[in-house]
Amino acid sequence: MAKPPVVDEREFLKLTRNHGEFCQKLRSLGHPAAAADLVENAHYIGLNWLMLADEHMKDGKVAVGAGSDRAAYSRSYYAAYNASKSVRYIVAGAASLTGDDHKEASNLPHDFPDVEKWADAITKLREHRLRADYDNWASTKLEFSIMPTEAIQLAEAFVAEAKKYLETKLGLTP
Repeated sequence: MAKPPVVDEREFLKLTRNHGEFCQKLRSLGHPAAAADLVENAHYIGLNWLMLADEHMKDGKVAVGAGSDRAAYSRSYYAAYNASKSVRYIVAGAASLTGDDHKEASNLPHDFPDVEKWADAITKLREHRLRADYDNWASTKLEFSIMPTEAIQLAEAFVAEAKKYLETKLGLTP
């Protein structure tokens, strides 16, 4: 069961750095109960990123319905990014709160189903998000290789796979 930490989530991330390594140290020092509590706190934080992914999916679908293609590409990427961040944080133990973490979005755990397919999908969504957010050239619309609805569908499928993975691997659900 996931439970919130007693400190602000950002403070928790700062203090623990890598919750997996921190828990191992607590166990080595003879504090298995403290380690178990810390794991529950980490799960809570990780699952919040998964809930944020759902919020981005909802916003992306609204954007598609409104014909806001750029927003749809952006929200689809952020849905996938936050689902990836959730998985990477819960499984690997650490996540960055700075922009450098976007480079890690496609670095999923080796046992993630169809890991290469999903890594490529996240990379493609990121490329489309960058183009949608920053490019305004006459050729920009022609450079998208997938439609906004496809981006949403791809992100939605990845978020679903991330949820399934966390539930199967650790029994976690948002």
